[in-house]
Amino acid sequence: MPAIRRVLNVLKAPFVRIGKAYNDTAEKYPMYTGVVTTVIKTSAADLFAQKIVERREEVDWRRHGMFVMFGFGYLGCWQYYLYNDLFVRWCKPITALVGHRGSAPLKTFIDQCIHHPLLYFPCFYTLKGMVEGRPISESMADYSEHLWDNCKALWMIWVPAQMVNFTVVPLHLRIPFVAGVSFAWTVVISCMRGALDTKKPAAEEDTAIMMESVVANANNGAPTSMRSSSIVLQPLFNAATASADCPPEVSTAGSGQVGLQQLIADDARDASSAPLLLR
Repeated sequence: MPAIRRVLNVLKAPFVRIGKAYNDTAEKYPMYTGVVTTVIKTSAADLFAQKIVERREEVDWRRHGMFVMFGFGYLGCWQYYLYNDLFVRWCKPITALVGHRGSAPLKTFIDQCIHHPLLYFPCFYTLKGMVEGRPISESMADYSEHLWDNCKALWMIWVPAQMVNFTVVPLHLRIPFVAGVSFAWTVVISCMRGALDTKKPAAEEDTAIMMESVVANANNGAPTSMRSSSIVLQPLFNAATASADCPPEVSTAGSGQVGLQQLIADDARDASSAPLLLR
């Protein structure tokens, strides 16, 4: 046993050093670390969607650039300010009285029932419409039509994730936590649904994965059944710091669009293409 323990210590030592270095950097530069992490996560999620899920021969760099900008501006900068500044100030009396465990439900409610439905999804659909060359009125019609389905998919993953985030995750790691949950969920659900199974027809893979990957996306991530249409990984333009990115148009008895990086390429409307993204 001592020998096994020594081997394990040797194997985990590099990861411990990297984790400590990352934590120290995040403590010293919390906003920069969160924003950079979110941008890298958004970029990786979209590349994963395009090359692994959609199996594109060439990367759509225009779409990729839009996602990265969304990850920087919305999921990184805005969500950092929202979670680490506004939420802290708004809930300060409750936190002082009952601690983070007492204020976490309120923060999660504001994030999931106000922030995402009224701000995140409209921004996502507007960006999606810009990428597809559609008028804002049409994008907002899609937003209204699929709002309830998107919220249900979002809440399945991000309500418990945000409760953990606002309860035990320190401020300087909240944005990285959201980005990590979002990307991990995107990869896991893609593998579970056969995105890595080359024997499965692409159309069938896209159909299965689309609505399963919500929000993105990130941030951003919750399963739902649907028909294939077009999608991309969510939320990075992480629906939030600790909140997440995300498929585009999808329909089935009652399911709709979700996620952020669901932005589809110019040909995304083709039923055979279905990118996936979480916030």
